[in-house]
Amino acid sequence: MVKKDQNKASFKFSDLPGFLKSRLFLYNLIRLGLFLILIWVLHSLLLNLYTNHGQKVKMANYIGLPLSKVKLMAAAKDYEIVITDSVHLIGKPGGYVLNQIPKTNSLVKRGRKIYLVISRYKADEIISDNLPVLYGEKYEFKIKEFESQFQLKLKIVANKYDPGPSGHILEARYKGELIADENSRKLGIVLSKGDTIEVILSVSHGGEIDIPNLRCKTLAEAKFEIEASGIKVGNITQDGNIENLDDAYIISQKPTYEKSKKLKMESTIDVTISQTYPDDCDPR
Repeated sequence: MVKKDQNKASFKFSDLPGFLKSRLFLYNLIRLGLFLILIWVLHSLLLNLYTNHGQKVKMANYIGLPLSKVKLMAAAKDYEIVITDSVHLIGKPGGYVLNQIPKTNSLVKRGRKIYLVISRYKADEIISDNLPVLYGEKYEFKIKEFESQFQLKLKIVANKYDPGPSGHILEARYKGELIADENSRKLGIVLSKGDTIEVILSVSHGGEIDIPNLRCKTLAEAKFEIEASGIKVGNITQDGNIENLDDAYIISQKPTYEKSKKLKMESTIDVTISQTYPDDCDPR
């Protein structure tokens, strides 16, 4: 029987340099490298397919869309919707997107947060205490101030005679409730932005006043009284001889005096005068 050569299969350290230079080692090294590269490529592909890691898509335009629809669209891209603010816009229904970050068409990764500003359902409220003075102010100035600063409209509903200049606010009401007039300014009234305040403006003509009682007055006294009120003496009829018209006494007038009866501004009152003071008048 022939004995096996025990040193035939043994590997000596001195053989290592030769082995590293051999084709066998080079072949195995190349195979190992290719195998590692293949594992890395497969790992990256599977990771991207599973988590969408690294994938970027164009951001859709959500502005002008209702929030309910935006949430459905965002869910398809795994976006997380975050509402950062809400603003009330006059004439705009609530729950619609007004602004978004990231902006439309920007490239973003799937699964990121989308920050939105939406329209508010309820209008902002203003307390009447915080409103500027209305009574006695010129309308054309106030209408601009209220629209720009408070988003409130002023609407003329009537004109009223006032001895002061025309176009000034004499009265203001909100939904029928008095806010301001000559005698008061009401506090604690809650107004909604976008609503309307109704105002009455002053006019220097076209108003009405009580018919004055001119009987027993001199013509000069009557002229002074009624012309200061915006009306004038009309036709003057003389009863008897009159030496001085201004010193003559009024014995009748047309229209006649009646309590609470009104006369339009710029009207005239016809009078009959006499040199003699009427017997039924109070003594002078």
